[in-house]
Amino acid sequence: MTYYEAWTEYAVCRETDPDAFFPDPGGSVAQAVAVCGVCPVRLHCLDMAMRAEAGKGRQVRIGIWGGLVPQARIKYEPQWLAEQEESTAA
Repeated sequence: MTYYEAWTEYAVCRETDPDAFFPDPGGSVAQAVAVCGVCPVRLHCLDMAMRAEAGKGRQVRIGIWGGLVPQARIKYEPQWLAEQEESTAA
């Protein structure tokens, strides 16, 4: 099965070595975070990751998505969930 979202055509990471987004434990995330920092679709990427990981354990959260490392996405999840509730209530 292939997963495709139209916004991925504009992702800057398409031109970057994928290994940069999945560093070895203790490895540098600087390159991935820098790439995400200039990406026009960073928030789409982050939203995709948050939807995929919502309510799941730490072991599911790997890689840098939307400029955030797994630990940062875990911390962001409560805020993200609240934002989702607000957008569906409007």
